[in-house]
Amino acid sequence: CVISCKNKKELNTFDELYSENEQIMEEDEITDEEQDFVLDSSFFMDLSHLESVQTVLLHPIENELLEPIIHLSSQEKLLLSFDDLNQSPKNLFYTLIHCNSEWQPSDLFKSEYLQGFDQEYIENSQSSYNTIQYYTHYQTIIPSQNMTPLYSGNYVIHVFDEENPEEVILSKRMQIIDNKINVVGEVKRATDLDQRNYQHEIDFTLNHSGLNIEDPFSDIKVVITQNNRWDNAITDLQPNFINNGKIIYDQEDFNLFDGGNEYRFFDIKSLRYLSERLANISFENDTNIVKLRTDIKRTFQTYSSLRDINGKKLIQVQEGSNSAIESDYVLVKFNLPYDRKITHGDLYVFGHISDYNFLPSHKMNFNIETKRYEAQIYLKQGYYNYEYILKKNDGENISRFIEGTHYETINDYFIYIYYRPQGSDYDQLVGYQKLSSKGLF
Repeated sequence: CVISCKNKKELNTFDELYSENEQIMEEDEITDEEQDFVLDSSFFMDLSHLESVQTVLLHPIENELLEPIIHLSSQEKLLLSFDDLNQSPKNLFYTLIHCNSEWQPSDLFKSEYLQGFDQEYIENSQSSYNTIQYYTHYQTIIPSQNMTPLYSGNYVIHVFDEENPEEVILSKRMQIIDNKINVVGEVKRATDLDQRNYQHEIDFTLNHSGLNIEDPFSDIKVVITQNNRWDNAITDLQPNFINNGKIIYDQEDFNLFDGGNEYRFFDIKSLRYLSERLANISFENDTNIVKLRTDIKRTFQTYSSLRDINGKKLIQVQEGSNSAIESDYVLVKFNLPYDRKITHGDLYVFGHISDYNFLPSHKMNFNIETKRYEAQIYLKQGYYNYEYILKKNDGENISRFIEGTHYETINDYFIYIYYRPQGSDYDQLVGYQKLSSKGLF
């Protein structure tokens, strides 16, 4: 997505920027000079766009492990928080961008989907306390009384500095659901005998008696994610049967996920003692450094049950009362023995630890002397899940390359149902179901 702006000094809000872009696109008059304000697809991902902005979290107020999804016209709230490692506090604002099911901006104007203001000031900021790494911690509640979303669907939060409103410093995804379709599904072992020991099959039925759907094949869009990862989401599923207010998705090939493996973990809530996965704690050059125990390749190992939090992270400090501002930052060292350098792709430390992105900071580097893949990642104290994923040169992402895959692995699966009737110009989120593979063995 490319958003261009003419006379940007005259534009004061993001709504004007997007409106101006639409007008330019319609007139087909984009010039090189007009493309000085650019938002590509990365600005609609869960991503920090400044190196100094770290530990971006978005979740329901009551539970850090829940997904950032709320119901339309409800009293439910999300908490957005993040740290800025720069020394000087800033006046920060955020806005909401309505997106389609593919996380690209919809054709709506902000005046259509937002009630009140089109941007909101982030009032709550605090300086870190008793930490080696100084940072300013920001947090805000979404939605606010001054800016309320009116439509269901996918939204992306853009945070920007008052002094430079055209520069998005972070983007974060959230969803608003308006339940109109009941989703009933199950996770089971793959029907395909060749994949039965390795993959999960997701079958489900949509009950839409309260919603008149003229053409289920074009009006309904289904997205399935594993542990709420979007990089390997299943999209564009077509129903097998349509009967008496029910749309049935019962397939054997296009609705499969590798079961993967239980996530690896480490605990750095305290830097005073070595927890289970820590090999060494040191303090060098004004930096806390933690070296993890050597990992092993699990491709052909038998399944071993481990308790995990399905790739997520929890920011906590043991020796403090306020983890948001008392958790310090730590340089965490990862190492994975491997005989040779991989030539058909790159290894990454992956999970909520990387916001489910393939970040340069999380890329593993091969040490030819030690025959190990290594990475050093600057992280806030807490409890982390992670895995090693191979991102192939052709763009495919493979977890089984290092981690292996087993049908016994416990994963969460999320089914999202989007509805766009003929003549509509946006995707409504009208159905949602969370399933688990727990109990398959």
